[in-house]
Amino acid sequence: MKLKTQFNKFYDKIRIKNETEDLKEKRETLEEDIKSYFPTELEKQDIQVNKSDIKIFDQGSYTYHTTINTKPYDRDVAVAIPLDIVKYDDPRKIKKMLLDSLCKVATRTVSIKEPCVNVSYARDGKEWMHIDLPLYALVDGTYYLARGKEFSDVYSWEEADPKRLNDVLKSILEGNDQLRRMVRFIKKWRDIQYENSTRDHEIPPSIGLTFLTCDTFVNIYDGNQHDDLWELLRIMNGIKDKFVLTYNNGDLEKAVIRRRLPVVPNTDIFSKMMSSSDSYGVKFYNKLSAAINDLTDAINADDDAEASRYVRKVFGDEFELVEKKACTDTSFLSGREHSFG
Repeated sequence: MKLKTQFNKFYDKIRIKNETEDLKEKRETLEEDIKSYFPTELEKQDIQVNKSDIKIFDQGSYTYHTTINTKPYDRDVAVAIPLDIVKYDDPRKIKKMLLDSLCKVATRTVSIKEPCVNVSYARDGKEWMHIDLPLYALVDGTYYLARGKEFSDVYSWEEADPKRLNDVLKSILEGNDQLRRMVRFIKKWRDIQYENSTRDHEIPPSIGLTFLTCDTFVNIYDGNQHDDLWELLRIMNGIKDKFVLTYNNGDLEKAVIRRRLPVVPNTDIFSKMMSSSDSYGVKFYNKLSAAINDLTDAINADDDAEASRYVRKVFGDEFELVEKKACTDTSFLSGREHSFG
């Protein structure tokens, strides 16, 4: 298998094997503070929620073990409370109460984003970790996500099913180590390709890449164990084939990709990316095409040294290069004589 050792080493570098002590401590502290202070903030508005009523659970890559080692570290932790969303129809106000309950600690910065409350931690003047807290109202067993920025005129309680979403992805990934590796490789590739991006919705969302990778892997699986280089190329080609392309005078004008959530609200995961700018889809498609070309060259390379250089173009300097073996001329040995005393 080509570059097996290098892919294994790279995978060990990029994955988070276990929850770090820092992440564990910050999550536990947040849960304690939410349960201690959030009911008090709610009570100021005559909303009665007991500490025991608050449900807190993990969402996202930590739940199905596809987290990658990136800076800043990020994590999604859901917060759900029983709430009458007809009476309290403005989710921005409830998110503000959650924010206020978390602003009592100076070592963290809390802000309200459209889908969540964000808690950020800094070291030496730089953010090193953030935890996103999607806030849900729980009504007769149904979850409603609090959507809307703090001062936005657009807000709503959106029906959702975060626990079933976790279960769907866990069931797909369960016991499939190679698929889990592929998800992490694709996410790492995305992070490298978009490391300097500062535009809203330009970066392909992790949940979308995860579903695209899972969909493609399942569809092309042929019962054989392929090496990671070959499987990664197959998956990237499969994702590329999902784009709908529009050309204008020979130039790629639009590259649209869609993938709906398999649970309510069944929204298109890439809708914000696709609707923000046609250039975002084109950029995604072109970056994917470039990676496919590099991986193809790696597979066709004469030796591992050459192949590793092509793969490094996809994954950056963390992917180990193979040293080219020096040729040894042994032709002079062919005429060796023997002496028998």
